[in-house]
Amino acid sequence: MRLGIRGHDLGRNTSEAFAQSVVDAQLESLQLVLPKAIVYETTGPPILNETLTQEVKDQLDAKGIQVAMLGAYFNPVHSNKALVAQSVENFKHHLKKASFFGTQLVGTETGSYNDDEWTWHEKNQSEEAFQEVFRIFKDLLPVAEQAGAYVTIEPAYHHVISTPARLKRLLDALDSPYVRVIFDLFNLLHAENTTSQHQLIDEMVGYFKDKIMIVHAKDFIVVDGKLVQVAPGKGKLDYPYLIEKLETLQTTPDLILEGVVGEDITFSRHFLLTLLK
Repeated sequence: MRLGIRGHDLGRNTSEAFAQSVVDAQLESLQLVLPKAIVYETTGPPILNETLTQEVKDQLDAKGIQVAMLGAYFNPVHSNKALVAQSVENFKHHLKKASFFGTQLVGTETGSYNDDEWTWHEKNQSEEAFQEVFRIFKDLLPVAEQAGAYVTIEPAYHHVISTPARLKRLLDALDSPYVRVIFDLFNLLHAENTTSQHQLIDEMVGYFKDKIMIVHAKDFIVVDGKLVQVAPGKGKLDYPYLIEKLETLQTTPDLILEGVVGEDITFSRHFLLTLLK
């Protein structure tokens, strides 16, 4: 398992300085969201700027850094349908460009009726919400197939696809070999189910043994009845159990630090590498 990081957690910089920051952090791979990680002057989507993408690729290649996944996260149930349409086109551009960056994965979550807040909304769990996400993602699949890339879906408790079972239903409905899974245990937790970590891990591994390609590394503590994210190794997430189960997968996912910054990167890197060894 390669250990990597969400690129913009290292800050937003020029292509050369950004690539060097990954080297300095002693990490191997990236979840790359171009607009958030790279400084650019183009007015259009950076994924369509051939000069910029070539420059980023050259800098990453020169330093031996692998792009594990392109991030093109969007909210498919946003009330602004023009924005959704624009986001769908952006995701398709990323699917077409994935192989250029040496990956097949383009990732997103499944959104919320709270629009830009991406928080829990009672309508998220409705059949209408499920069908809308299904419709949007179904539209992405012909482009994924043509590009040889994967629509890579991340469930989260507060989003439309909120549980392992609901994600399995979505993948069964999509019925495509061009879908893969992001596993973020923190995102599946809430204040009432923190003692169900093992069950959630078992469900995700059991359902998606051959589809989990990215695992987000976070941790948590509980403060005043609410989950608070902390760096891996500083909280209550059962990483020994998680790593043990990940090693039974038929895939070899990248373990991506997410929301880990500053000195915590070094701490969490050491913590996770010790477990992986």
